[in-house]
Amino acid sequence: MEIHRWIKKDSIFHISPALEGENWFASKVVEVGNTSFFIVNPKIPEGFFPASPGAFLRVRVPSSEGLFQLVCAVLSETQGAEGRIELDFPKEVVHLERRAYPRLPIKLETRYAEIRDTHAGLSFSKSTSLDISGGGILMETHRNCPQETLLRVKFQIPLGQMEEELNLTGRIVRSVPGEGARKSQVGVEFIDISPRQQESLIQYILDHSKNPRLQS
Repeated sequence: MEIHRWIKKDSIFHISPALEGENWFASKVVEVGNTSFFIVNPKIPEGFFPASPGAFLRVRVPSSEGLFQLVCAVLSETQGAEGRIELDFPKEVVHLERRAYPRLPIKLETRYAEIRDTHAGLSFSKSTSLDISGGGILMETHRNCPQETLLRVKFQIPLGQMEEELNLTGRIVRSVPGEGARKSQVGVEFIDISPRQQESLIQYILDHSKNPRLQS
């Protein structure tokens, strides 16, 4: 597969310093060259990400065709506030799964509103997430919303000692009406998430995936 077309500036990737295990961190592409590309050197609890020239990193690349995993050689590294890691383009690509972003089963308090008129005020209702990913959210709702409905979705995620509220626009790509006491379910694809918001969300998911006790 030609992976070059999925490696673009501001793309959010998962990177791991080990060739095995589930120790992943969120990073972002900052520059793409002819034979290599540069990503942000992510901060980790121990300081900066270990990426010495000559080492190999695992890189997971989400795309419209699913999630792919690469093994890339580190060509150069700079640390500090503007730290970057230069990686070569890999010769082999592994197709992991059809979903572009891993999903985290978690219940978060959310609020949503149907967008019917861009000039009208929004009326928000409470809901609960069932799972979340870097590209969307699955929610339980008290009323059915048809497919292709545009929603404004709000929820909070903890980042360190602080809470960040994500206020995103999404499109319903799957809708399952409730029956009896069972609530409706809607799968929402985010359509306006910024690279910074996506990086924060992916890091939150990765942190929780490594520590199941944080899930509720």
